[in-house]
Amino acid sequence: MPELPTASEPSAKTEVTRALADIEGAKLFAGEDVGECLDAIGELIRITATPDVVFAWVVEALGRENLKAFAAQHRITLHWSRATDEEQLPRTAVVWTADGTGMAIAPARQRPATTLLQLREEIAQREQDQQRARDFQASVAAGHVEDLDAWHARTTQAPK
Repeated sequence: MPELPTASEPSAKTEVTRALADIEGAKLFAGEDVGECLDAIGELIRITATPDVVFAWVVEALGRENLKAFAAQHRITLHWSRATDEEQLPRTAVVWTADGTGMAIAPARQRPATTLLQLREEIAQREQDQQRARDFQASVAAGHVEDLDAWHARTTQAPK
């Protein structure tokens, strides 16, 4: 892994100066709370002299907060796998309960943005499955007597 530049290197000083100028520019259009957050980020950049590392850390932190809020909104408790690398899950798995809550287990060290995308996919699949179940129940209520496989074959045929 390449070493990070130190503040004494000219390119590092230029990067720090550019990042701090960008932060000051962003503060012109931000509210007080966001301005304080940007000041804190700027201070971390001054201390570390590594704006790319600080920005990557901030993006990850914001991604984790966004993921937690999304999971809470959809009544999903989120857990991170403790499995070894050989046993690791290939993707986030969600187990749904009868009352509509869910428990998700995400692979260890998976980026929050990836986990969020996978949760969105799981929710969309669950909604599709629920709609399919409602459609089947409506078909039975309308007097169509058939098993699930026959219903599925009948309703998924391409129109002629």
